[in-house]
Amino acid sequence: MSQPPLLSGPGGRLLGAALLIGLLAGCGSVSTGNAGSGTVGTSTTSRADVMTFQPSSLPVSYVGETYNVQVGVTGGVGPYGYRLTAGTLPPGLKFAGGALSGTPTKAGSYSFAIQATDANLSTRVQEYTMNVDALPPLALKPTLPPGEIRGETRIPVTIQAPRAVRAARLSWDLGKDVQVTRVQPADAGSVVFWQQRGSVLTVDLGFRTVPRPDARIALITVKPAKAVTLKADALGYEARDGSGKMLVDKKRPGSEPVKPAEQPGDPKVDPKAADQKATDQKATDPKTVDPKTVTPADTVEGGPLPSPALPTPSLPPTLPPVTTPPANTPPVPTPTPPANQPAPAPAPQPAPAPQPTPPSGTGGA
Repeated sequence: MSQPPLLSGPGGRLLGAALLIGLLAGCGSVSTGNAGSGTVGTSTTSRADVMTFQPSSLPVSYVGETYNVQVGVTGGVGPYGYRLTAGTLPPGLKFAGGALSGTPTKAGSYSFAIQATDANLSTRVQEYTMNVDALPPLALKPTLPPGEIRGETRIPVTIQAPRAVRAARLSWDLGKDVQVTRVQPADAGSVVFWQQRGSVLTVDLGFRTVPRPDARIALITVKPAKAVTLKADALGYEARDGSGKMLVDKKRPGSEPVKPAEQPGDPKVDPKAADQKATDQKATDPKTVDPKTVTPADTVEGGPLPSPALPTPSLPPTLPPVTTPPANTPPVPTPTPPANQPAPAPAPQPAPAPQPTPPSGTGGA
């Protein structure tokens, strides 16, 4: 079969190749190569992919907890620009440069739209609905397998609502048939110390940065001696911020100190009465009496304070001296000398004038 005159000969083949290139270019593809040699090169598309937002939905946020999510697109031709086109952001949040960040201050559900524009001025709009919930309590939670464990098992521990936590301690009663073989941090930015005493495992954790909400903070590997079921409610924990302030303190069941039981017949002591009794004993204790504060009012009823109760030095000058007369000696106006010395001779007195003596047997006039 003969070729048409226009496509026959060397000139015709060149014309046919030119027509083929034109048809391919109209379809969006361009072929390169030497048409005369019959080789064909690679082909590329000239149309850009459609822009798609990432993420397609926003994670939940909590009142009073820092929030930071980067919104971006794939496809199109970079660089890209972003702006808020409709709706209202949650109070406390802002959108700039593709970043949605801040600290929400009010719970609720908020809807808004973000528009992205690429270098070719192509645009794409994505609508979002963001939920702001009340902040749940800080908690450490083990992720337990369903049912019994029979062999060596690794238990992840996560943290909920970490706030400003920088250190945490957990105490877990695993039961007498469970042995801990290893405890390791979930990331390189944490430090872990652990020990097991009997059935109770204690783990201390330190964080260089505040963990993300619901992040894994530790991996506990246990090996049971027989099939057992681990209990999450047998775990207690506490958490502190960088200054040492307690953020949460959940006691492990059975870890409370046990008060001694009262014995039958033991009298109940009133704390106030015990304090008053101790105060009275201190006031009457000779070792605690200050001699400068002793006054006549401090004497024992019916006489001065007993000599054993008075420390050296002697009684203050406000107390009158007390002397004791010798035994079986009536008191005299003059001071009585000590019993071991003779009494001094009385002072000479002038002789009284003689009085006339009436005759005996004669009555006086």
